[in-house]
Amino acid sequence: MPGAVANPIDWRAAVGPAWVEVDLDAIADNVRMIGALLPEGCRLLAVVKANAYGHGAVEVAHAAISAGAAGLGVSTVPEGLALRAAGITAPILVFTPPRSQDINPALQADLTITVVSIDHARALADAAARRSIPAVAHVKCDTGMGRYGFDDGELGAATEGLAALSGLIRFEGIYTHFARGADIAVTQRQLERFLRVVDAAERAGLHFSIRHAAASSAMLALPESRLDMVRIGTLLYGDRPVSGNAPGLKRAFALKVQPAQVRELRAGSTVGYGAETTLQRPAQVAVLPVGFTDGFDMTPAGPYRRPLVLLRTLARALLSALGLRRLLGAAVGEVRMGDRPVRVLGRVGMQQVVVDCTGVSPEAMLRPATIHVRPTVVGAHLARVYMRDGVAVRAATVLGSFPTSLAQAASGERQSGV
Repeated sequence: MPGAVANPIDWRAAVGPAWVEVDLDAIADNVRMIGALLPEGCRLLAVVKANAYGHGAVEVAHAAISAGAAGLGVSTVPEGLALRAAGITAPILVFTPPRSQDINPALQADLTITVVSIDHARALADAAARRSIPAVAHVKCDTGMGRYGFDDGELGAATEGLAALSGLIRFEGIYTHFARGADIAVTQRQLERFLRVVDAAERAGLHFSIRHAAASSAMLALPESRLDMVRIGTLLYGDRPVSGNAPGLKRAFALKVQPAQVRELRAGSTVGYGAETTLQRPAQVAVLPVGFTDGFDMTPAGPYRRPLVLLRTLARALLSALGLRRLLGAAVGEVRMGDRPVRVLGRVGMQQVVVDCTGVSPEAMLRPATIHVRPTVVGAHLARVYMRDGVAVRAATVLGSFPTSLAQAASGERQSGV
């Protein structure tokens, strides 16, 4: 069984040479920034599925709710139950229709259920009748995603049956999911279709207090899609939008790794498995104890095997030359030591990678490097260290969670960011 780390002061020894830093202030600031874009009365649902996209669901949920999120979104009932077990009382919408064995636990935990068929609604009503407490549900409409939900005709045929269950199920909301949220024309058509479906359902006897359609991309690209609530996932964590404007968006996630060795390699030296990289000049290199098992891509740094990768790289080079690289933010797979990006040499190994740190200051070489990776691919075996005001306040490892504040432990290490 996981247990608490006995000595929270020695958190660096407990987490090992690589860890994830999660900036809770960035999460809170992103919630407030998005909230400022919403019309009056429109709620923000913070999506914390998949362990909050790898950031840590409980900690992110607390930060988002404290910053003004009206509720939380998860994929499965067990995800919702874990939040309830952590003492979170905010509304929680479960996107995936629950399995039969999950319905009773979901109702006991006051989770909001997604209804996708009349048979599913009847099963939910039966469970609610046994408890003598109405279930709370949102109806899901399929307007072009091809996944869960009623299509136009199915909802029309089911409306009378759903209305008959309203004594056992409170149909609080109705929603859809856009297939191409950043494509304004396509999204506009889906939105219009959704609103027609909602209007028909309400005229047939169903009444909803929350209509929602927009996730992060559509919320920015198509303001009229904001309706009564928006479901915010990627923007919550600081991922830059494909389209639209999100001023002040802050990245909340960084993979950190302490260099294990810095050394000189001669011109002609080969690096990594397969000896695919040969140095054309002497180089100072750092060996970082992190690799593809930790979520860092295995793809060799040299060859550009896909045209899109090459185009993105050329675009970044052009913006760098113009002094505008900040517009793109850090690229996935970029390694930084101090303020400088450094080049990966050779293949990324299972738990080792070599980077060219020639020209990096000696002080920066002693501090943890930052690797920008997709949070969802970083394994749970790496500790999450939670930051406020640049200071570590909590950490969770495979052994459990530190039970007390880390502020005292971190106070002497602020220059390194942990």
